[in-house]
Amino acid sequence: MSFTAEQCRALTAKLDGRAIHERMQAGQTLSYIEGWFAISEANRIFGFDGWSRETVDTRCVFARENRATFIALYIAKVRITVQSDGSTIIREGHGTGEVGAR
Repeated sequence: MSFTAEQCRALTAKLDGRAIHERMQAGQTLSYIEGWFAISEANRIFGFDGWSRETVDTRCVFARENRATFIALYIAKVRITVQSDGSTIIREGHGTGEVGAR
Protein backbone atom coordinates (compact mmCIF):
# COMPACT_ATOMS: atom_id res chain seq x y z
CA MET A 1 0.00 0.00 0.00
CA SER A 2 1.98 2.99 -1.19
CA PHE A 3 1.97 6.07 -3.35
CA THR A 4 4.24 6.41 -6.35
CA ALA A 5 7.38 8.54 -5.96
CA GLU A 6 5.77 11.26 -8.10
CA GLN A 7 2.64 11.27 -5.92
CA CYS A 8 4.76 11.46 -2.74
CA ARG A 9 6.60 14.50 -4.12
CA ALA A 10 3.30 16.19 -4.99
CA LEU A 11 1.74 15.36 -1.61
CA THR A 12 4.71 16.70 0.37
CA ALA A 13 5.26 19.83 -1.75
CA LYS A 14 4.53 23.17 -0.15
CA LEU A 15 1.15 24.63 -1.11
CA ASP A 16 0.96 27.89 -3.01
CA GLY A 17 0.26 30.51 -0.32
CA ARG A 18 -2.53 31.98 -2.46
CA ALA A 19 -4.53 28.76 -1.90
CA ILE A 20 -4.42 29.07 1.89
CA HIS A 21 -7.12 31.20 3.50
CA GLU A 22 -7.68 32.24 7.09
CA ARG A 23 -10.72 32.97 9.21
CA MET A 24 -11.33 33.84 12.83
CA GLN A 25 -13.38 31.52 15.01
CA ALA A 26 -13.74 31.63 18.78
CA GLY A 27 -10.77 34.00 19.03
CA GLN A 28 -8.47 31.75 16.99
CA THR A 29 -7.13 32.13 13.47
CA LEU A 30 -7.84 29.01 11.42
CA SER A 31 -6.09 28.22 8.13
CA TYR A 32 -7.90 26.26 5.44
CA ILE A 33 -8.08 25.47 1.73
CA GLU A 34 -11.33 25.61 -0.20
CA GLY A 35 -13.04 22.39 -1.23
CA TRP A 36 -12.70 23.03 -4.98
CA PHE A 37 -8.93 23.40 -4.51
CA ALA A 38 -8.65 20.09 -2.62
CA ILE A 39 -10.61 18.34 -5.39
CA SER A 40 -8.46 19.96 -8.09
CA GLU A 41 -5.25 18.83 -6.34
CA ALA A 42 -6.55 15.27 -5.89
CA ASN A 43 -7.43 15.15 -9.59
CA ARG A 44 -3.98 16.47 -10.50
CA ILE A 45 -2.09 14.04 -8.25
CA PHE A 46 -4.19 10.86 -8.59
CA GLY A 47 -6.11 11.43 -11.85
CA PHE A 48 -9.82 12.01 -12.32
CA ASP A 49 -10.61 8.32 -11.92
CA GLY A 50 -7.87 7.49 -9.40
CA TRP A 51 -9.64 8.60 -6.23
CA SER A 52 -13.08 9.00 -4.70
CA ARG A 53 -14.73 10.67 -1.73
CA GLU A 54 -17.84 9.56 0.08
CA THR A 55 -19.74 10.91 3.03
CA VAL A 56 -20.11 7.91 5.32
CA ASP A 57 -22.25 9.55 8.01
CA THR A 58 -23.72 12.93 8.88
CA ARG A 59 -25.36 13.79 12.14
CA CYS A 60 -27.00 16.89 13.54
CA VAL A 61 -25.72 17.02 17.11
CA PHE A 62 -27.28 20.34 18.10
CA ALA A 63 -30.14 22.42 16.77
CA ARG A 64 -31.92 25.27 18.51
CA GLU A 65 -34.17 28.17 17.68
CA ASN A 66 -34.03 31.15 20.02
CA ARG A 67 -35.66 34.52 19.35
CA ALA A 68 -35.90 34.12 15.58
CA THR A 69 -32.30 32.79 15.32
CA PHE A 70 -31.61 29.20 14.33
CA ILE A 71 -28.30 27.46 15.16
CA ALA A 72 -27.27 23.94 14.12
CA LEU A 73 -24.08 21.89 14.49
CA TYR A 74 -23.31 18.90 12.29
CA ILE A 75 -20.64 16.19 12.35
CA ALA A 76 -19.64 14.35 9.17
CA LYS A 77 -17.50 11.27 8.61
CA VAL A 78 -15.82 11.18 5.19
CA ARG A 79 -13.87 8.42 3.46
CA ILE A 80 -11.21 9.02 0.78
CA THR A 81 -10.19 6.08 -1.41
CA VAL A 82 -7.14 6.28 -3.69
CA GLN A 83 -6.07 3.74 -6.30
CA SER A 84 -2.29 3.98 -6.50
CA ASP A 85 0.43 1.75 -7.90
CA GLY A 86 -1.86 -1.32 -7.82
CA SER A 87 -3.03 -0.70 -4.25
CA THR A 88 -6.16 0.72 -2.68
CA ILE A 89 -5.52 3.25 0.08
CA ILE A 90 -8.44 4.25 2.33
CA ARG A 91 -8.47 7.02 4.93
CA GLU A 92 -11.36 8.33 7.01
CA GLY A 93 -11.78 11.61 8.83
CA HIS A 94 -14.33 13.65 10.73
CA GLY A 95 -15.32 17.28 10.45
CA THR A 96 -17.82 19.66 11.91
CA GLY A 97 -19.86 22.50 10.54
CA GLU A 98 -21.94 25.14 12.22
CA VAL A 99 -24.67 27.28 10.72
CA GLY A 100 -26.60 30.17 12.11
CA ALA A 101 -29.49 31.94 10.42
CA ARG A 102 -31.96 34.66 11.28
